[in-house]
Amino acid sequence: MQIPNPGVQAGDTIEAGANYLLFDGDCGICSRLSEIARSLDRRNRFRIRPFQSLSETELQRFGIDYDDCTKGLQSITAGGRVRSKSGAVNYFLWSIPKFRPLVILIYLIPIILLGEIIVYRIIANNRQRISAWCGLRACNLE
Repeated sequence: MQIPNPGVQAGDTIEAGANYLLFDGDCGICSRLSEIARSLDRRNRFRIRPFQSLSETELQRFGIDYDDCTKGLQSITAGGRVRSKSGAVNYFLWSIPKFRPLVILIYLIPIILLGEIIVYRIIANNRQRISAWCGLRACNLE
C-alpha cells in the first residue's frame, strides 16, 4: 500500500520498551483526536505518531501493516503487543489514572463494551464525513 500522506517521512523506528499510539495522519478527525490524546498524556507515556511515519516493514515486525492502520487506531505496548481500534483507545485511557474507573466500567459491563465497539466502528467508517462536517481536512481515502 502506498503511504497516503506525502508530508510525513516513513522511516522512524519503534523503540523497544515504549508505548505507541498510531493514527491515520491523513485523516482530519484522527489528527484532531491525536492532539487531544497528546494533551491528556501529560507524562508522555505514549509516542503518538501517524502510522505513515513508520515503514510498513517496521509495522510488520509487530504483525500489522498499513491496511490494518487505515482501518483503525493501533497501539503497540512497551512489551510489543498490539491492541487495535477500541482496544487501543482503552489501553491508552488506562494509562491515565483518572480514566481507569471508566475503563473498568467498560470491561465490567459487556453492553457498554459492545456499545463502545459499535460507536468506534461507526466513527471509523464515517471519518471522511465527520472530518468534513467538523471543517477538518478530510481523509484522502479511496
